[in-house]
Formats: sequence, C-alpha cells, structure tokens
Amino acid sequence: MTVGLKTEGLIRFGLQHFRHLQNAQLNLSSGVNVIYGANAAGKTSVLEAIHFLARARSFMTHRTQRLMATGQSAVTVNGQIATPAKTHQLGVQFSDGETRVRLDGRDVQALSESAWLLPIQVINTETQRLLTDGPAMRRAFINWGVFHVEPLYRDHWRRYWRALKQRNAALKVGDGQLAAAWEPEMVTAGEAVDQQRQAFLSALLPAVMTTVKTWMPNVTFDWRFRSGWPKDSSLEETLMSARDKELAQGFGHYGPQRADLRLLADGEEAAARLSRGQQKLLVAALRLELVNYWAARGDQRPILLMDDLPAELDAEHRDALMAQMLNASAQICVTTIEPGQLPDVGAGQWFHVEQGNIRPE
Repeated sequence: MTVGLKTEGLIRFGLQHFRHLQNAQLNLSSGVNVIYGANAAGKTSVLEAIHFLARARSFMTHRTQRLMATGQSAVTVNGQIATPAKTHQLGVQFSDGETRVRLDGRDVQALSESAWLLPIQVINTETQRLLTDGPAMRRAFINWGVFHVEPLYRDHWRRYWRALKQRNAALKVGDGQLAAAWEPEMVTAGEAVDQQRQAFLSALLPAVMTTVKTWMPNVTFDWRFRSGWPKDSSLEETLMSARDKELAQGFGHYGPQRADLRLLADGEEAAARLSRGQQKLLVAALRLELVNYWAARGDQRPILLMDDLPAELDAEHRDALMAQMLNASAQICVTTIEPGQLPDVGAGQWFHVEQGNIRPE
C-alpha cells in the first residue's frame, strides 16, 4: 500500500485459474497501479480479472468459460474493498456453467447487490465501440452511470421492464385490453427512468465537452439524447396512439428501451467524423468524467482500467490523457509494454507480468 494515499477502493485482489495467469494475491494502491510486460504476457488479463470481480463478466468476451485456465474446473477472483464504513469481502467464481457471487460471506442473488461496491470503467483499444456500435452499448453506459448515484433507478428500470414484457406478451397475442392495462405502470416507471437519465447526462456531458475540447480544439462537439419516443408527445400519448399498429405487428416500438445518446463532431456523427485516435479521446473523456461524477456524488471510490495507453495516440495526447487520469478521483490500473512509454505517474504500485507471473515491484 502506498503511503499517503487514502486506503479506499480495491485494496487487495486475488485470482485463481484465471486464463493463463498464475494464482496470485496482490496489494493494490488506492491511487495508481501500473502493470507492465511484453505482449501476451497477461497484462490485459489482470485488468479483465478486476472487471470480472466488479461486474461478474469480462470486458473481452461474453463467454465466461474462456476465462478458465486450461484443465481447470473453476475460475475465482476475490477482493477486499475498503469503504469509509467498513472493508467488504467480495468473491466471484465461475464453474459448471454458472457464476456465483459472494459478498461478506453470503450469496448474492442480483448483481446490483455487489456491483455498487466497485464502480468501474474501461478504456482500451476497443473503447471507440461506444460510438460505433448500436444504441444498446450507449444505453448500458447511461444505465450504469445513473445506477451508481441514484438508489431508486434500479427499481424504476425493473418496474418498467416488467411492465414492458407483459405488454409485449399481450400485443403478441392480440389482446389490446391487456396491453392497455399495463401502460400506466410503463408510463410511471418509464418517465422516472427518462428523467433520471436526462438529469445524469445534463450534469455529465458539459464536463465531457470541456475536457475533449482541450484535446481537440479544432473540433466542435455536441450531443443529443433521444428518450425513445417522439419528443413532442408524452410516453402515455405515444403508447396509446401506437397501440393499434403495435397490435398488428405483435410488439412495442416506444419507450426508454429505445433511447439513444448521439455524440456529434462538427455537426456529424462522431463515429463518422473522427479518426480512431480521436474517437478514443472522446470516449476516454466520457469515461474519465464519469468516474469523477461518481466520486463526487457517490460513496465508493471508482476504478478506471486503462489498457495499453499508448495505442493510437501520439505523445502529446498520451501525456494529456494520462495527466487527466491522474487528476481523476479514481483508483487507476494502467497497462503498458515498457515503463518508459508512460508519463510520470508519481507514487503508486508497479507490477511486472511475465509469462503469466505477476510480480509486485
């Protein structure tokens, strides 16, 4: 543990049979943690294991089975998370096709029961997919952003999703009366979801625009949010007027499950206007400002995982991004091939990864 830093966040981390990494128990700095080593040494797998602890899933693959070392029947990660109130024990294990999460000695039934402890964001070579992929990825970004600061958001979203499923089932069998009966619940919960999303984006995105403007001063950035129904109508009016058409088609078209965030550069879609390096900077600004937003409004210390910082960035932008990271109110884990590729990160913990062996320095 680095002297002088707040001992909050993921202070101890362990893994067993995770990909080709050797089993390890690591003491982490609450500030900056640098993981360096040659290509294919296992650096990204260390970050992936931390993400698996936080979200019970990888950011590299949807097939959890692939996280398990060859010849093993289970993969396990565990951690101690220090908060102002107490230190929590968290563990995640995958075996026999199932993922099991335990928090402070008890089984967790829903991910939300443990995910609140480790607000986490990832910046890597695929980070621009937030711009280039479909709306579902951007909705997930918004949902996690709101979840960590609005305790009631999860309940609103669950209520809406339950009502949506019931209404869709009614539409599928052509029962307009039953479909209409579920609409008041959809409206109440759906408008609460939309209001919290819009409040979140209105607080977050001005800071993002300011940050990214300092990195790309010749580009004009803007954003638009689509709620998932026509902006000149309420959700109630939209559901009512669309019901006959949706009965004919057998499913619903409108609601917060159709929301999207559009990020613009010089008036165009940012994904089309910006280079890959510029896209990475824009998404990095989003994720950096998100951890600052969480830290300012929540009780937990966020974690920022940065995989291969130098990739696709020139030295000027690499230094600027690293400086912004160091100023973020987050616990940082960053990978690099050579220590000299990073700007000065100040005090922190260093780990050398070689052939799957993680060695603290």
